[in-house]
Order: sequence, then structure tokens, then C-alpha cells
Amino acid sequence: MDNSSLSTIGFIIVVLTIYWTIRGLVQIFQRHNAILVVLYIVFLFPIAYIHMFILGVFGSSKKKQILKQAQEKVQFDKFVEQEKNK
Repeated sequence: MDNSSLSTIGFIIVVLTIYWTIRGLVQIFQRHNAILVVLYIVFLFPIAYIHMFILGVFGSSKKKQILKQAQEKVQFDKFVEQEKNK
């Protein structure tokens, strides 16, 4: 392989890593308190970075989260209806 192809492959790997890390960062902010997330990143950066990367690659998608929230709301509504009928 010549130098330009190695540079291209390296660039693609770096871009994917940054994309997955940012995606994981967004998921962490959605799931937890913003102040705690910032403190987590500041004091435990290496662990937080690996955590963000893993969440970005393997974390659940928004569709799954929305579906889960919808199912919880349906269960809550059924519970409320049952309590009203008593």
C-alpha cells in the first residue's frame, strides 16, 4: 500500500471514531443529569471517552427509546383506567 491509501484509511478511521464518540456523548446527556455528565468527563476522561465510544457504537437507537417510552405510557394509562374503574 502506498502512503496516500494509508492516510485515507487512517482518516476514515478517525472520522468514524469521532462520529461514534459524539453519538455516545449525546446519548449520555439524554440519559443522565448534564452536570454529572460534565463532571464525569472532566474527572474521569479516559473512562468517559471509552464509555461514550461504546455507547456510540452499540448503544440503543432513538427508535428503541421512543418505543420503550410509548409502551410505558400505555401501561400507565391502563393502570389509571383500572384505578378509575374500582
